[in-house]
Amino acid sequence: MSQTPSTNSGSPRDGAAPPEPAPAAQRIRIAWIASAGAIERLSCVLQPLAIGLIDELVELTVICPEAGDVRDLPCPPVEVIRFRELNWPLLRHRRLEELVAELAPRKVELLHALDAAAADIARRLARRMLLPYAVTCDGLDDARALRELDDRAAALAMSVPVQRELQVHSVAPSEDIHLIRPGVYQARRANCFNALGRSAAIIAGGTLEDLPAFQTVLRGLCELRRRQGDCVFFVLGGGRAESPIRAFSEKLGLRGDLTFVDPQTVSQLPQLLKAADIYVAAAPSRRYDLNALLAMASGVPVVATANPSVDFLIPGRTASLFRAGDPADLADKLDAFLHDHAAARAQAESALGYLRDNHSPARTVAWMSNLYRRTIGSPSPAR
Repeated sequence: MSQTPSTNSGSPRDGAAPPEPAPAAQRIRIAWIASAGAIERLSCVLQPLAIGLIDELVELTVICPEAGDVRDLPCPPVEVIRFRELNWPLLRHRRLEELVAELAPRKVELLHALDAAAADIARRLARRMLLPYAVTCDGLDDARALRELDDRAAALAMSVPVQRELQVHSVAPSEDIHLIRPGVYQARRANCFNALGRSAAIIAGGTLEDLPAFQTVLRGLCELRRRQGDCVFFVLGGGRAESPIRAFSEKLGLRGDLTFVDPQTVSQLPQLLKAADIYVAAAPSRRYDLNALLAMASGVPVVATANPSVDFLIPGRTASLFRAGDPADLADKLDAFLHDHAAARAQAESALGYLRDNHSPARTVAWMSNLYRRTIGSPSPAR
């Protein structure tokens, strides 16, 4: 797959325009392959990408599990093929052949696994149909899970740290490991501290898996309440540590000021985030933190711990970082914004500017369309 564009020579992070398109446009056919839960988890990224690709004369077919929620995708014109997940080898082989039979009439030219968990089925289909394929990676552990891709395969990294991890583990040749940052819709301006006479709203979000991290955040909120009486707090998300996190909040006496909010669909999340004045990315993760990215895109200032899997949390530019395990430092960062609304808005505006330069849907669509076309040897639409 060495003919595809490399992020080392004009990628979205360089700010360079995509290569000049060829004059004669051709419609191309791509199949997205999703694992269980992938479309729901990534729909804030997939929706603008799908809409943009349709304008680029890309016909999309989505292959997903039976329970996959595709309501946020434009269906039609996107076609959906559902499959039942099977663990028995003989039945899995039969289902693979059924998928081949369904894809063949559609004349699909490239398969794209939307996450590393879908890479195996993409690999099997690609070998059976003699097609190239690509795999999007959004976590630092994806490289170990993927091991080495086939010759006609590419790895697409959502962030520089993920890209480096793929390179270190030699998942593919360096020219076949591409940085394509996700594109998300963005607010026009900062959305914080706009409602006069309303208590400041602070949302702490993330998967409720890391109990020590959330204990730090709850202690920080408790300290902030001691300093500032006019705040309301929300914890957004779900996970196996939810019960002990709730119990710890009771122990700290936060019950009257803290509300737990169930995990939201991606279509609901932006409206919820726009109602916040500050978003706290509560726990670092080895997987890409889309909730923090959406908070920035909603025009809300983000306070976070350093996250090894992302590259958009830039101290002083897009986020205010607090020391992991230090509730007093978190309280200081939150207190600073509560006392200086202009500083909070300035950070939110700066983050929006960064997103416009690095995470615009139009940029992501252009690069993805170009990669698809260069891989299968089809010219881009003229502009």
